[in-house]
Amino acid sequence: MTQTSARGVPMRDDRWQPQDELLNSVIDKCIDEAYRTAAADKGGSPVMVAGAMVLAVIGLIIGFGTGDPLLTAGIVVALALAGFGFAALNTPAVRVNKLSVLDPIGGPGNLPAGYLVYPKAWEAGMREYVAPITDQQFRLAVRLCRQHPGSVSDVIRLVKRAEKHAAQHSGGEAVTEADAFKVASRWTNEHARNSPTMVMRVAAR
Repeated sequence: MTQTSARGVPMRDDRWQPQDELLNSVIDKCIDEAYRTAAADKGGSPVMVAGAMVLAVIGLIIGFGTGDPLLTAGIVVALALAGFGFAALNTPAVRVNKLSVLDPIGGPGNLPAGYLVYPKAWEAGMREYVAPITDQQFRLAVRLCRQHPGSVSDVIRLVKRAEKHAAQHSGGEAVTEADAFKVASRWTNEHARNSPTMVMRVAAR
């Protein structure tokens, strides 16, 4: 069984999550780089320059009007602080195209299947990637992701085929999630036995 919340980050009953420190670090770097690039692209420097010019003009006007440099400086500083505060409160948050965050490593679908339950992967576009699939396909993929030797996209394709296969062999009866899981689980085990990693392990014995 799998607990989900409005297609949020899934939590397996066994609490398992992938422990590949290298790949986890790469995902963190992709997230940081995506937000850094988005913040840089958003800019803001032209607005700051325009604001500084306005303050300079106000300072000159006040300076000529009062003849008091200290008072002028104090007023300009106060206006600057108020302007920066207003800009900080009204500047829109940095927006990132989540589906593009992991583009440097092939996107969310290219991650190993187990990363379907990795929270940082969900920060990096997994939520958006799995949005088109049905809730049943999502639950099946989560149940199988630990054992599946392929990628996230591979396990999703497998559960879709398993649903179709179960329906074709149901004899006209309604296909349950358990029916689809039996097929998908059998195929996953077959894939795992025939995967290059498993073959290498057997050969090394």
